Amino acid sequence: MVLLLIFGIFSVVVILALFIYIKLIRPAKQLYDAFRAQGFPGEPFVPLIGQMKDYQQAEKSSDVLSYFNELCKKHGHCFLFSYGPFTRFFCSEPEIIAEVLGRTKAKNFRKPTNFIGILKPIIGHQNVLLLEGSEHDRARKMLNPAFHFVKLQSMIPIMTRETENAIDALLEESHTKTIDLKLEFKSMTLSIIAASAFGQSFEEIPDAKKIVSNAFNEVLDAINYRTVRMINLIPLVNKLPFWRKQIVDEGAKRVNDFVDRVIANRRQGKSESLSSNIDLLDLLLSASDDDGQGLSNNEIKDEALTFILAGHETTASLMVWTIYVLMTNEHVLEACRKEVDCVLSDGRKLTAANINELNVIGAVLNETLRLYPPAPYITRECANEHIIGQGSQNEVRMPKGCTVVINAAVLHRRPDLWPRPDEFDYNRWIRDPVTGLKPKLSHPYAYLPFAAGPKNCIGQNFALLEAKVILALLVQRCNFELVPGQKVIPEIAITMRPKYGLFARVSSRR
Repeated sequence: MVLLLIFGIFSVVVILALFIYIKLIRPAKQLYDAFRAQGFPGEPFVPLIGQMKDYQQAEKSSDVLSYFNELCKKHGHCFLFSYGPFTRFFCSEPEIIAEVLGRTKAKNFRKPTNFIGILKPIIGHQNVLLLEGSEHDRARKMLNPAFHFVKLQSMIPIMTRETENAIDALLEESHTKTIDLKLEFKSMTLSIIAASAFGQSFEEIPDAKKIVSNAFNEVLDAINYRTVRMINLIPLVNKLPFWRKQIVDEGAKRVNDFVDRVIANRRQGKSESLSSNIDLLDLLLSASDDDGQGLSNNEIKDEALTFILAGHETTASLMVWTIYVLMTNEHVLEACRKEVDCVLSDGRKLTAANINELNVIGAVLNETLRLYPPAPYITRECANEHIIGQGSQNEVRMPKGCTVVINAAVLHRRPDLWPRPDEFDYNRWIRDPVTGLKPKLSHPYAYLPFAAGPKNCIGQNFALLEAKVILALLVQRCNFELVPGQKVIPEIAITMRPKYGLFARVSSRR
Protein backbone atom coordinates (compact mmCIF):
# COMPACT_ATOMS: atom_id res chain seq x y z
CA MET A 1 0.00 0.00 0.00
CA VAL A 2 2.82 2.35 0.90
CA LEU A 3 4.60 1.51 -2.35
CA LEU A 4 1.44 2.29 -4.32
CA LEU A 5 1.15 5.63 -2.54
CA ILE A 6 4.78 6.47 -3.25
CA PHE A 7 4.36 5.41 -6.88
CA GLY A 8 1.23 7.56 -7.17
CA ILE A 9 2.98 10.60 -5.76
CA PHE A 10 5.99 9.98 -7.98
CA SER A 11 3.71 9.70 -11.03
CA VAL A 12 1.97 12.97 -10.21
CA VAL A 13 5.31 14.73 -9.75
CA VAL A 14 6.61 13.36 -13.06
CA ILE A 15 3.43 14.34 -14.92
CA LEU A 16 3.54 17.83 -13.40
CA ALA A 17 7.22 18.21 -14.26
CA LEU A 18 6.55 17.11 -17.86
CA PHE A 19 3.64 19.51 -18.10
CA ILE A 20 5.78 22.41 -16.85
CA TYR A 21 8.61 21.46 -19.20
CA ILE A 22 6.37 21.11 -22.27
CA LYS A 23 4.23 24.19 -21.62
CA LEU A 24 6.72 26.62 -20.09
CA ILE A 25 10.37 25.63 -20.25
CA ARG A 26 10.73 24.14 -23.75
CA PRO A 27 8.86 26.91 -25.67
CA ALA A 28 10.84 29.62 -23.86
CA LYS A 29 14.15 27.86 -24.51
CA GLN A 30 13.32 27.33 -28.19
CA LEU A 31 12.64 31.04 -28.65
CA TYR A 32 15.80 31.92 -26.72
CA ASP A 33 17.92 29.57 -28.85
CA ALA A 34 16.36 30.84 -32.09
CA PHE A 35 17.50 34.39 -31.36
CA ARG A 36 20.87 33.39 -29.92
CA ALA A 37 21.57 31.40 -33.11
CA GLN A 38 21.18 34.68 -35.02
CA GLY A 39 23.81 36.33 -32.86
CA PHE A 40 21.57 38.31 -30.52
CA PRO A 41 22.99 38.70 -27.01
CA GLY A 42 20.99 38.51 -23.83
CA GLU A 43 20.79 37.61 -20.20
CA PRO A 44 21.34 33.91 -19.37
CA PHE A 45 18.43 31.52 -19.84
CA VAL A 46 17.23 30.40 -16.42
CA PRO A 47 14.22 28.04 -16.55
CA LEU A 48 10.98 29.37 -15.02
CA ILE A 49 12.44 32.31 -13.12
CA GLY A 50 14.57 34.02 -15.77
CA GLN A 51 15.66 37.45 -14.56
CA MET A 52 12.72 37.93 -12.17
CA LYS A 53 15.01 38.25 -9.15
CA ASP A 54 17.01 41.07 -10.74
CA TYR A 55 13.84 42.73 -12.04
CA GLN A 56 12.11 42.63 -8.67
CA GLN A 57 15.22 44.00 -7.00
CA ALA A 58 15.23 46.88 -9.48
CA GLU A 59 11.55 47.47 -8.78
CA LYS A 60 12.09 47.53 -5.02
CA SER A 61 14.86 50.06 -5.43
CA SER A 62 12.63 52.05 -7.82
CA ASP A 63 15.11 51.74 -10.65
CA VAL A 64 13.44 49.65 -13.39
CA LEU A 65 14.15 52.17 -16.16
CA SER A 66 17.83 52.39 -15.20
CA TYR A 67 17.96 48.58 -15.03
CA PHE A 68 16.85 48.25 -18.65
CA ASN A 69 19.07 51.15 -19.71
CA GLU A 70 22.03 49.25 -18.28
CA LEU A 71 21.00 46.11 -20.15
CA CYS A 72 20.96 48.16 -23.37
CA LYS A 73 24.44 49.45 -22.66
CA LYS A 74 25.57 45.89 -21.95
CA HIS A 75 23.94 44.12 -24.89
CA GLY A 76 23.02 46.75 -27.47
CA HIS A 77 19.65 47.78 -28.82
CA CYS A 78 18.31 44.24 -29.29
CA PHE A 79 18.69 41.64 -26.55
CA LEU A 80 16.99 38.73 -24.81
CA PHE A 81 15.41 38.96 -21.39
CA SER A 82 13.29 36.44 -19.52
CA TYR A 83 10.37 37.71 -17.46
CA GLY A 84 9.92 34.65 -15.30
CA PRO A 85 9.30 31.74 -17.69
CA PHE A 86 8.60 34.06 -20.65
CA THR A 87 11.36 34.92 -23.14
CA ARG A 88 11.20 38.50 -24.42
CA PHE A 89 13.04 40.14 -27.32
CA PHE A 90 13.72 43.73 -26.21
CA CYS A 91 14.22 46.15 -29.06
CA SER A 92 14.98 49.85 -29.49
CA GLU A 93 16.16 49.63 -33.10
CA PRO A 94 13.98 51.73 -35.47
CA GLU A 95 14.47 49.53 -38.55
CA ILE A 96 13.14 46.46 -36.72
CA ILE A 97 10.42 48.45 -34.98
CA ALA A 98 9.19 49.70 -38.37
CA GLU A 99 8.61 46.10 -39.45
CA VAL A 100 6.86 45.15 -36.21
CA LEU A 101 4.52 48.14 -36.09
CA GLY A 102 4.35 49.16 -39.75
CA ARG A 103 1.20 48.85 -41.84
CA THR A 104 2.40 46.30 -44.39
CA LYS A 105 3.45 43.66 -41.88
CA ALA A 106 0.92 44.37 -39.13
CA LYS A 107 -0.95 41.11 -39.69
CA ASN A 108 2.11 39.19 -38.53
CA PHE A 109 2.19 40.94 -35.15
CA ARG A 110 -0.64 41.16 -32.62
CA LYS A 111 -1.23 42.24 -29.05
CA PRO A 112 0.08 39.47 -26.74
CA THR A 113 -2.50 37.05 -25.40
CA ASN A 114 -1.54 37.76 -21.79
CA PHE A 115 -1.96 41.50 -22.44
CA ILE A 116 -5.58 40.82 -23.33
CA GLY A 117 -6.01 38.78 -20.15
CA ILE A 118 -4.63 41.61 -18.02
CA LEU A 119 -7.04 44.29 -19.27
CA LYS A 120 -10.12 42.24 -20.13
CA PRO A 121 -11.60 42.33 -16.58
CA ILE A 122 -11.93 46.13 -16.64
CA ILE A 123 -12.56 46.98 -20.33
CA GLY A 124 -13.87 43.72 -21.78
CA HIS A 125 -12.43 42.44 -25.05
CA GLN A 126 -14.73 43.86 -27.75
CA ASN A 127 -12.77 47.07 -28.25
CA VAL A 128 -10.26 48.56 -30.64
CA LEU A 129 -7.43 48.15 -28.12
CA LEU A 130 -7.68 44.37 -27.83
CA LEU A 131 -9.36 43.19 -31.04
CA GLU A 132 -7.28 41.73 -33.87
CA GLY A 133 -7.63 41.10 -37.60
CA SER A 134 -10.85 41.96 -39.42
CA GLU A 135 -12.65 42.68 -36.13
CA HIS A 136 -10.04 45.32 -35.25
CA ASP A 137 -10.25 46.85 -38.74
CA ARG A 138 -14.06 47.04 -38.52
CA ALA A 139 -13.98 48.68 -35.07
CA ARG A 140 -11.25 51.11 -36.10
CA LYS A 141 -13.13 52.18 -39.21
CA MET A 142 -16.32 52.76 -37.21
CA LEU A 143 -14.53 54.80 -34.53
CA ASN A 144 -12.20 56.91 -36.69
CA PRO A 145 -14.80 59.65 -37.37
CA ALA A 146 -15.11 60.36 -33.63
CA PHE A 147 -11.43 61.21 -33.35
CA HIS A 148 -11.06 63.45 -36.38
CA PHE A 149 -9.35 66.64 -35.21
CA VAL A 150 -12.06 68.94 -36.58
CA LYS A 151 -14.80 67.04 -34.73
CA LEU A 152 -12.79 67.01 -31.50
CA GLN A 153 -12.53 70.79 -31.51
CA SER A 154 -16.21 71.00 -30.52
CA MET A 155 -15.16 69.45 -27.18
CA ILE A 156 -12.82 72.34 -26.28
CA PRO A 157 -15.54 74.08 -24.21
CA ILE A 158 -16.09 70.85 -22.19
CA MET A 159 -12.35 70.47 -21.64
CA THR A 160 -12.06 74.13 -20.64
CA ARG A 161 -14.99 74.01 -18.20
CA GLU A 162 -13.85 70.80 -16.49
CA THR A 163 -10.27 72.10 -16.23
CA GLU A 164 -11.42 75.43 -14.80
CA ASN A 165 -13.54 73.63 -12.21
CA ALA A 166 -10.62 71.38 -11.28
CA ILE A 167 -8.27 74.36 -10.95
CA ASP A 168 -10.77 76.15 -8.70
CA ALA A 169 -10.90 73.09 -6.44
CA LEU A 170 -7.12 72.71 -6.58
CA LEU A 171 -6.51 76.29 -5.47
CA GLU A 172 -9.07 75.97 -2.70
CA GLU A 173 -7.50 72.75 -1.43
CA SER A 174 -3.97 74.13 -1.60
CA HIS A 175 -4.75 76.72 1.09
CA THR A 176 -4.41 74.03 3.76
CA LYS A 177 -1.96 71.46 2.39
CA THR A 178 0.51 70.49 -0.28
CA ILE A 179 -0.94 68.72 -3.28
CA ASP A 180 -0.09 65.36 -4.84
CA LEU A 181 -0.30 66.30 -8.51
CA LYS A 182 -0.35 62.66 -9.58
CA LEU A 183 -3.73 62.18 -7.91
CA GLU A 184 -5.06 65.61 -8.91
CA PHE A 185 -4.35 65.10 -12.60
CA LYS A 186 -5.89 61.62 -12.61
CA SER A 187 -9.07 63.13 -11.21
CA MET A 188 -8.97 66.05 -13.64
CA THR A 189 -8.43 63.99 -16.79
CA LEU A 190 -11.06 61.47 -15.72
CA SER A 191 -13.64 64.26 -15.36
CA ILE A 192 -12.78 65.66 -18.78
CA ILE A 193 -12.84 62.38 -20.61
CA ALA A 194 -15.98 61.07 -18.93
CA ALA A 195 -17.86 64.31 -19.58
CA SER A 196 -16.67 64.22 -23.21
CA ALA A 197 -17.78 60.62 -23.59
CA PHE A 198 -20.98 60.42 -21.53
CA GLY A 199 -22.39 63.96 -21.60
CA GLN A 200 -25.08 64.88 -19.10
CA SER A 201 -25.16 61.41 -17.54
CA PHE A 202 -21.79 61.95 -15.92
CA GLU A 203 -23.14 65.05 -14.17
CA GLU A 204 -26.64 63.85 -13.34
CA ILE A 205 -26.11 60.29 -12.08
CA PRO A 206 -25.48 60.54 -8.31
CA ASP A 207 -21.85 59.95 -7.32
CA ALA A 208 -20.91 59.24 -10.97
CA LYS A 209 -17.40 60.67 -10.61
CA LYS A 210 -16.81 58.84 -7.33
CA ILE A 211 -18.04 55.53 -8.78
CA VAL A 212 -15.83 55.71 -11.86
CA SER A 213 -12.78 57.24 -10.19
CA ASN A 214 -12.63 54.93 -7.19
CA ALA A 215 -13.39 51.80 -9.20
CA PHE A 216 -10.85 52.54 -11.92
CA ASN A 217 -8.08 53.47 -9.48
CA GLU A 218 -8.68 50.45 -7.24
CA VAL A 219 -8.86 48.05 -10.18
CA LEU A 220 -5.79 49.46 -11.92
CA ASP A 221 -3.71 49.23 -8.74
CA ALA A 222 -4.87 45.64 -8.23
CA ILE A 223 -4.14 44.72 -11.87
CA ASN A 224 -0.66 46.20 -11.59
CA TYR A 225 -0.04 44.28 -8.34
CA ARG A 226 -1.12 41.01 -10.01
CA THR A 227 0.81 41.65 -13.22
CA VAL A 228 4.15 42.45 -11.57
CA ARG A 229 3.86 39.18 -9.65
CA MET A 230 2.92 37.28 -12.85
CA ILE A 231 -0.45 36.23 -11.41
CA ASN A 232 -2.25 37.64 -14.44
CA LEU A 233 0.14 35.94 -16.83
CA ILE A 234 -0.39 32.32 -15.80
CA PRO A 235 -3.63 30.58 -16.88
CA LEU A 236 -5.68 29.01 -14.08
CA VAL A 237 -3.68 30.88 -11.44
CA ASN A 238 -5.28 34.15 -12.61
CA LYS A 239 -8.72 32.62 -11.95
CA LEU A 240 -8.06 31.85 -8.30
CA PRO A 241 -9.88 34.11 -5.79
CA PHE A 242 -6.68 35.42 -4.21
CA TRP A 243 -4.15 38.23 -4.63
CA ARG A 244 -6.69 41.08 -4.95
CA LYS A 245 -8.88 39.22 -7.45
CA GLN A 246 -11.98 40.31 -5.51
CA ILE A 247 -10.99 43.99 -5.90
CA VAL A 248 -10.71 43.54 -9.67
CA ASP A 249 -14.04 41.73 -9.97
CA GLU A 250 -16.02 44.07 -7.74
CA GLY A 251 -14.54 47.25 -9.19
CA ALA A 252 -15.10 46.06 -12.76
CA LYS A 253 -18.72 45.27 -11.92
CA ARG A 254 -19.33 48.75 -10.51
CA VAL A 255 -17.90 50.41 -13.61
CA ASN A 256 -19.77 48.10 -15.98
CA ASP A 257 -23.08 48.68 -14.20
CA PHE A 258 -22.52 52.44 -14.37
CA VAL A 259 -21.81 52.40 -18.12
CA ASP A 260 -24.83 50.16 -18.76
CA ARG A 261 -26.94 52.79 -17.02
CA VAL A 262 -25.37 55.61 -19.06
CA ILE A 263 -26.06 53.79 -22.34
CA ALA A 264 -29.66 53.09 -21.34
CA ASN A 265 -30.20 56.75 -20.43
CA ARG A 266 -28.92 57.94 -23.81
CA ARG A 267 -30.99 55.38 -25.74
CA GLN A 268 -34.09 56.54 -23.85
CA GLY A 269 -33.36 60.21 -24.50
CA LYS A 270 -32.69 60.98 -20.83
CA SER A 271 -29.27 62.53 -21.52
CA GLU A 272 -27.45 64.31 -24.31
CA SER A 273 -23.99 65.46 -25.37
CA LEU A 274 -22.41 68.38 -23.53
CA SER A 275 -20.59 69.54 -26.68
CA SER A 276 -21.94 71.45 -29.67
CA ASN A 277 -21.50 68.26 -31.67
CA ILE A 278 -22.13 64.59 -31.00
CA ASP A 279 -19.99 62.99 -28.29
CA LEU A 280 -18.36 59.58 -28.21
CA LEU A 281 -21.47 57.87 -26.92
CA ASP A 282 -23.61 59.38 -29.70
CA LEU A 283 -21.13 58.14 -32.26
CA LEU A 284 -20.96 54.64 -30.79
CA LEU A 285 -24.74 54.40 -30.78
CA SER A 286 -25.08 55.58 -34.37
CA ALA A 287 -22.00 53.93 -35.94
CA SER A 288 -22.47 51.20 -38.53
CA ASP A 289 -20.10 49.08 -40.58
CA ASP A 290 -20.07 48.49 -44.34
CA ASP A 291 -22.94 46.02 -43.97
CA GLY A 292 -25.08 48.50 -42.05
CA GLN A 293 -24.58 46.61 -38.80
CA GLY A 294 -24.28 48.71 -35.65
CA LEU A 295 -22.41 48.03 -32.43
CA SER A 296 -23.97 45.86 -29.75
CA ASN A 297 -24.47 47.19 -26.23
CA ASN A 298 -21.46 45.17 -25.05
CA GLU A 299 -19.31 46.57 -27.86
CA ILE A 300 -20.41 50.13 -27.03
CA LYS A 301 -19.64 49.57 -23.36
CA ASP A 302 -16.21 48.05 -24.02
CA GLU A 303 -15.21 50.84 -26.41
CA ALA A 304 -16.35 53.54 -23.98
CA LEU A 305 -14.49 51.92 -21.08
CA THR A 306 -11.34 51.60 -23.19
CA PHE A 307 -11.53 55.27 -24.16
CA ILE A 308 -11.84 56.32 -20.51
CA LEU A 309 -9.16 53.95 -19.18
CA ALA A 310 -6.54 54.66 -21.83
CA GLY A 311 -7.39 58.34 -22.10
CA HIS A 312 -7.40 59.49 -18.50
CA GLU A 313 -4.44 57.40 -17.33
CA THR A 314 -2.04 58.38 -20.13
CA THR A 315 -2.98 62.07 -20.19
CA ALA A 316 -2.67 62.32 -16.41
CA SER A 317 0.83 60.83 -16.68
CA LEU A 318 1.75 63.32 -19.39
CA MET A 319 0.48 66.26 -17.33
CA VAL A 320 2.23 65.32 -14.09
CA TRP A 321 5.59 65.01 -15.87
CA THR A 322 5.00 68.24 -17.79
CA ILE A 323 4.40 70.22 -14.60
CA TYR A 324 7.47 68.57 -13.07
CA VAL A 325 9.48 69.83 -16.05
CA LEU A 326 8.08 73.35 -15.61
CA MET A 327 8.89 73.36 -11.89
CA THR A 328 12.48 72.34 -12.59
CA ASN A 329 13.06 74.45 -15.74
CA GLU A 330 12.12 78.07 -15.09
CA HIS A 331 12.89 79.18 -18.67
CA VAL A 332 10.44 76.62 -20.07
CA LEU A 333 7.71 77.81 -17.70
CA GLU A 334 8.32 81.44 -18.68
CA ALA A 335 8.16 80.58 -22.40
CA CYS A 336 4.80 78.84 -21.84
CA ARG A 337 3.43 81.75 -19.82
CA LYS A 338 4.53 84.33 -22.34
CA GLU A 339 2.73 82.48 -25.12
CA VAL A 340 -0.45 81.78 -23.15
CA ASP A 341 -0.67 85.34 -21.79
CA CYS A 342 -0.43 86.61 -25.38
CA VAL A 343 -2.96 84.21 -26.91
CA LEU A 344 -5.45 84.54 -24.03
CA SER A 345 -4.97 88.25 -23.33
CA ASP A 346 -7.94 90.51 -22.52
CA GLY A 347 -9.95 87.63 -21.06
CA ARG A 348 -10.13 85.61 -24.26
CA LYS A 349 -11.16 81.95 -23.96
CA LEU A 350 -9.58 78.96 -25.64
CA THR A 351 -11.24 78.25 -28.97
CA ALA A 352 -10.72 76.03 -31.99
CA ALA A 353 -9.12 79.05 -33.70
CA ASN A 354 -6.62 80.21 -31.09
CA ILE A 355 -5.59 76.85 -29.64
CA ASN A 356 -3.52 76.28 -32.78
CA GLU A 357 -1.49 79.35 -31.85
CA LEU A 358 -0.09 77.55 -28.77
CA ASN A 359 3.08 76.35 -30.50
CA VAL A 360 5.34 76.42 -27.42
CA ILE A 361 2.71 74.58 -25.37
CA GLY A 362 2.51 71.89 -28.05
CA ALA A 363 6.29 71.64 -28.30
CA VAL A 364 6.66 71.29 -24.51
CA LEU A 365 4.11 68.46 -24.50
CA ASN A 366 5.93 66.68 -27.34
CA GLU A 367 9.27 66.94 -25.57
CA THR A 368 7.75 65.66 -22.33
CA LEU A 369 6.35 62.70 -24.25
CA ARG A 370 9.86 62.02 -25.55
CA LEU A 371 11.52 61.98 -22.15
CA TYR A 372 8.60 60.49 -20.22
CA PRO A 373 6.52 58.37 -22.64
CA PRO A 374 3.31 57.30 -20.84
CA ALA A 375 3.60 53.82 -22.36
CA PRO A 376 7.38 53.15 -22.31
CA TYR A 377 7.02 49.54 -23.42
CA ILE A 378 5.02 48.49 -26.49
CA THR A 379 4.56 44.73 -26.83
CA ARG A 380 3.71 42.66 -29.88
CA GLU A 381 3.49 38.91 -30.33
CA CYS A 382 4.59 37.33 -33.60
CA ALA A 383 1.53 35.54 -34.98
CA ASN A 384 3.34 34.14 -38.02
CA GLU A 385 7.05 33.58 -38.54
CA HIS A 386 8.40 36.74 -40.09
CA ILE A 387 11.73 37.65 -41.66
CA ILE A 388 12.93 41.24 -41.41
CA GLY A 389 15.36 42.44 -44.07
CA GLN A 390 15.25 39.14 -45.94
CA GLY A 391 18.45 38.47 -47.88
CA SER A 392 20.38 41.35 -46.30
CA GLN A 393 23.26 41.21 -43.85
CA ASN A 394 20.89 42.40 -41.13
CA GLU A 395 18.25 39.72 -41.69
CA VAL A 396 16.27 38.86 -38.55
CA ARG A 397 13.98 35.85 -38.25
CA MET A 398 11.12 36.39 -35.84
CA PRO A 399 9.87 32.95 -34.71
CA LYS A 400 6.15 32.42 -34.35
CA GLY A 401 5.09 33.00 -30.76
CA CYS A 402 7.94 35.33 -29.78
CA THR A 403 7.10 38.54 -27.92
CA VAL A 404 8.82 41.75 -28.98
CA VAL A 405 9.08 44.49 -26.35
CA ILE A 406 9.70 47.87 -27.97
CA ASN A 407 11.56 49.98 -25.44
CA ALA A 408 10.38 53.52 -26.23
CA ALA A 409 12.01 54.88 -23.09
CA VAL A 410 15.45 53.91 -24.45
CA LEU A 411 14.58 54.69 -28.07
CA HIS A 412 13.63 58.27 -27.18
CA ARG A 413 17.02 58.87 -25.56
CA ARG A 414 19.38 57.29 -28.08
CA PRO A 415 22.24 59.77 -28.65
CA ASP A 416 22.57 58.72 -32.30
CA LEU A 417 18.91 59.62 -32.90
CA TRP A 418 18.53 62.63 -30.58
CA PRO A 419 21.16 65.37 -30.03
CA ARG A 420 21.62 65.99 -26.29
CA PRO A 421 19.15 63.15 -25.58
CA ASP A 422 18.76 63.72 -21.83
CA GLU A 423 18.25 67.47 -22.14
CA PHE A 424 14.75 68.94 -22.18
CA ASP A 425 14.69 71.05 -25.35
CA TYR A 426 11.23 71.95 -26.59
CA ASN A 427 12.77 73.77 -29.56
CA ARG A 428 13.18 70.36 -31.22
CA TRP A 429 9.46 70.57 -31.97
CA ILE A 430 8.98 74.23 -32.88
CA ARG A 431 7.57 74.56 -36.37
CA ASP A 432 9.47 76.42 -39.07
CA PRO A 433 8.00 79.96 -39.17
CA VAL A 434 8.03 79.94 -42.99
CA THR A 435 6.87 76.43 -43.91
CA GLY A 436 4.91 75.67 -40.74
CA LEU A 437 6.51 72.22 -40.64
CA LYS A 438 7.99 70.48 -37.62
CA PRO A 439 11.69 69.53 -37.71
CA LYS A 440 12.19 66.17 -39.37
CA LEU A 441 12.86 63.15 -37.17
CA SER A 442 16.11 61.24 -37.63
CA HIS A 443 13.96 58.15 -38.33
CA PRO A 444 10.16 57.82 -38.75
CA TYR A 445 10.11 55.28 -35.92
CA ALA A 446 12.41 57.15 -33.52
CA TYR A 447 9.48 58.71 -31.63
CA LEU A 448 6.63 56.48 -30.42
CA PRO A 449 4.60 58.10 -27.62
CA PHE A 450 1.41 56.70 -29.16
CA ALA A 451 2.92 53.64 -30.91
CA ALA A 452 2.62 53.69 -34.73
CA GLY A 453 1.05 51.93 -37.68
CA PRO A 454 -2.54 50.64 -37.99
CA LYS A 455 -2.75 49.87 -34.26
CA ASN A 456 -1.47 53.19 -32.98
CA CYS A 457 -3.44 55.02 -30.30
CA ILE A 458 -6.73 56.08 -31.88
CA GLY A 459 -7.23 58.70 -29.17
CA GLN A 460 -3.95 60.58 -29.62
CA ASN A 461 -5.60 63.66 -31.16
CA PHE A 462 -8.03 63.85 -28.23
CA ALA A 463 -5.19 63.39 -25.72
CA LEU A 464 -3.00 66.12 -27.23
CA LEU A 465 -5.91 68.56 -27.53
CA GLU A 466 -6.92 67.88 -23.93
CA ALA A 467 -3.33 68.27 -22.71
CA LYS A 468 -3.01 71.61 -24.54
CA VAL A 469 -6.14 72.92 -22.85
CA ILE A 470 -5.06 71.74 -19.39
CA LEU A 471 -1.50 73.06 -19.65
CA ALA A 472 -2.53 76.44 -21.08
CA LEU A 473 -5.02 77.04 -18.26
CA LEU A 474 -2.65 75.79 -15.55
CA VAL A 475 0.21 78.09 -16.55
CA GLN A 476 -2.23 80.98 -16.99
CA ARG A 477 -3.79 80.64 -13.54
CA CYS A 478 -1.37 78.81 -11.24
CA ASN A 479 2.04 79.01 -9.64
CA PHE A 480 3.68 75.68 -8.80
CA GLU A 481 6.46 75.14 -6.29
CA LEU A 482 8.06 71.72 -5.97
CA VAL A 483 8.15 70.48 -2.37
CA PRO A 484 11.88 70.00 -1.58
CA GLY A 485 13.38 66.73 -0.40
CA GLN A 486 11.00 64.35 -2.18
CA LYS A 487 12.16 61.47 -4.35
CA VAL A 488 10.79 61.88 -7.89
CA ILE A 489 11.46 58.73 -9.89
CA PRO A 490 9.54 56.97 -12.66
CA GLU A 491 7.51 53.86 -11.93
CA ILE A 492 6.27 51.59 -14.69
CA ALA A 493 2.70 50.53 -13.93
CA ILE A 494 -0.04 50.84 -16.54
CA THR A 495 1.79 54.03 -17.47
CA MET A 496 5.03 55.75 -16.46
CA ARG A 497 4.26 57.84 -13.40
CA PRO A 498 6.10 59.23 -10.36
CA LYS A 499 6.38 56.29 -7.96
CA TYR A 500 5.85 58.29 -4.78
CA GLY A 501 3.65 60.98 -6.29
CA LEU A 502 4.63 64.56 -7.10
CA PHE A 503 4.00 67.01 -4.26
CA ALA A 504 3.76 70.73 -4.86
CA ARG A 505 2.48 73.93 -3.37
CA VAL A 506 -0.02 75.56 -5.70
CA SER A 507 -1.10 79.19 -5.60
CA SER A 508 -3.00 81.58 -7.82
CA ARG A 509 -1.21 83.91 -10.27
CA ARG A 510 -4.08 86.35 -10.21
